[in-house]
Amino acid sequence: MFTSSRATRALADLAAEVQVPVHTGRRIAVASVHGGAGKTTVAAVLASVFAARRSDPVLAADADPYEGSLTWRLGVPSEPPLDRLAPDLIAARGGDLRALEPFLPRTGTGLWVLPSGTANPTLCSEVTRSLSRLFAVAVIDCPPGLESRTSAAAMSDAHSVVLVAAATPDGVRATYQALRRIIDSGYGSWLARVVVVLNASNPDGRAALVDDAARELIEQTAVPVVVLPYDRHLAAGALITPSRIGEATLVEATRAAAFALAAARRM
Repeated sequence: MFTSSRATRALADLAAEVQVPVHTGRRIAVASVHGGAGKTTVAAVLASVFAARRSDPVLAADADPYEGSLTWRLGVPSEPPLDRLAPDLIAARGGDLRALEPFLPRTGTGLWVLPSGTANPTLCSEVTRSLSRLFAVAVIDCPPGLESRTSAAAMSDAHSVVLVAAATPDGVRATYQALRRIIDSGYGSWLARVVVVLNASNPDGRAALVDDAARELIEQTAVPVVVLPYDRHLAAGALITPSRIGEATLVEATRAAAFALAAARRM
């Protein structure tokens, strides 16, 4: 009972980095170059890691305008939509968390959740920014793609960005090319805020990926890379139960959370 595995020790070390105090609320946007990368799964897991490890409040926000699945994956109601909630939430920002309790659901781990549902592409960013003083960390799940107004608003407003890619050769290629376009456009300094998570949601695609080569390719852009291993519970696409996530997956998810928070604290 007094021994621990290597993974358990790594998890304890990484958890300390996730628990580092912040003086103002940090916003972390989770985005992807294409759909199907497992972006919402990663956003839900990162937010759950922060909520489980930190003693201060954590918010998960669904920035997808219409069909966001973050609330469903976290097992909380998605009604009323953001359009109806926003005026009350912005009005309550000057109070304390008790003022938000009638409006925002919470998961069993204490994670606060902001639902989607708005035709205004910047409303989620406006609301999360207004609530930042009440939440130590806010994880924002962006719509797929980097070009939409909603994603652009969330990423420009965030203190750090987790860029999720499928852990497949094509997923790595597309993400690397997107990072190169940013550098070639003269915005390379923006990449100091970025962490790449290669999400192995498909064991067949994962088998075709050479980890070291994928890391070396993306790390040419000076962006840190975390490989989230295949996890049957997460890959099922159902309600996420944190206690059912595998230890190896939890270690790497906590590593990604630590990288993202470290980047956010620098901003």
